[in-house]
Amino acid sequence: MYRRFATAVGARFWQGAVARQEEAIRFNPFLREHLRSEYAIAYQLERLRIVFAKFNTVPYEVCNDSSLFPALAFAAQVLEVLKRSRHKQAKTFVKRVRTAFASSENMHGLCLELQAATHFTRRGHSVIWHRVSNGGTFDLLVEDLGPNGLEVECKSISTDKGRRIHRRDALEFWGELWSEVAGVVGNLRSGLAVVLTVAERLPRDLQERVRLVKGIVARIIEGRGAELGGGASVRIETFDIVRIEKVISNIGNQLREVINDVTFTTNRESVLHRTPQGGILAFVMQSRVNDDVLDQMFATLDSSAGRQFTLQRGALFWVALQGIDADQLWSLHLQDRNPGERATGLTRRVSDFLNRAPDHIVGVVFGSRSGLIPVVDGDTDSGGMTFFFLKEESPHWHASFRDPLRALQATEQSTLAD
Repeated sequence: MYRRFATAVGARFWQGAVARQEEAIRFNPFLREHLRSEYAIAYQLERLRIVFAKFNTVPYEVCNDSSLFPALAFAAQVLEVLKRSRHKQAKTFVKRVRTAFASSENMHGLCLELQAATHFTRRGHSVIWHRVSNGGTFDLLVEDLGPNGLEVECKSISTDKGRRIHRRDALEFWGELWSEVAGVVGNLRSGLAVVLTVAERLPRDLQERVRLVKGIVARIIEGRGAELGGGASVRIETFDIVRIEKVISNIGNQLREVINDVTFTTNRESVLHRTPQGGILAFVMQSRVNDDVLDQMFATLDSSAGRQFTLQRGALFWVALQGIDADQLWSLHLQDRNPGERATGLTRRVSDFLNRAPDHIVGVVFGSRSGLIPVVDGDTDSGGMTFFFLKEESPHWHASFRDPLRALQATEQSTLAD
């Protein structure tokens, strides 16, 4: 399978993607975890390429390494699409795959389309990759659902969507700040919270960033906050490190809640650094302008609903929430099922969206970030959750739409290729 995939796509495309990320990491090691996660499929394929070059095959024990499952699933799905495509369609799809290695956003989008297509094909339905010349610019057409098919548009909502400070920007700025602040906090024995607030976003201009870094370092040395100019300010607080030490190995909600408490912020980009003397520096970056994640996400759906579909068939949005894992999406589902709890913001907003959406929109499927895990009989499960909302009063609704979506509700997850 690897040989066929590499022949069809060309190893140089993921080699180039990995080389670009490693170059960025060389200049800023704090980008390592983020970039290797965002470009995980490229890195996994590169591991396979190296093994294949050494042994002229991929040994079974390598294929049974669960850390390579996402790349193996991706390769299997791409090959299946090529197998089902005519020559011209196959050439176009190969270009799409090659382009996906150019950016993590492209890869997330393609993986989502493959996930949605796999879901319907594994339930016996015929799926084709839509072409603009056929009308509309949606992603997939499930040909045998409804009187004349179900149109599916996939939207991958990144962790940065609607956020004023993006993850990579924050890591790059922290790398610049760290080169100046490392020596200053080396002897820190207690907890120190440094909260940077910018007018809207972190500055792009190099000289502005240098001035901002120097201003932050000066305030840390003085031990008090101040306005830094240009709408930026820094606030400095001390805190009891015992609270963080109790949960510092927990990268989930507990640690986030403690960081929020000791820095008096809410879900902002944050860095924790333990000093050689046992102190902890908590550095937080935030904007004076509030994030509007749900606003931006539903603005995307609103814009797409009226222009990407033909308006002649039922149409479904398949949305991946890259910033939410399966447990978080499941907790939202449980809250909505509890009659004593207020409906979640996601449910309220999607209900409003479906009420105002054009008649051809028949539903929205939300999926969490997935992580492939082995199950039984050689199958691989996505480990992801799905949460779907239907609009059965739509004049384009058809009873056949419900069965493949009911499978989502029954399993609470989407399954990728074996």
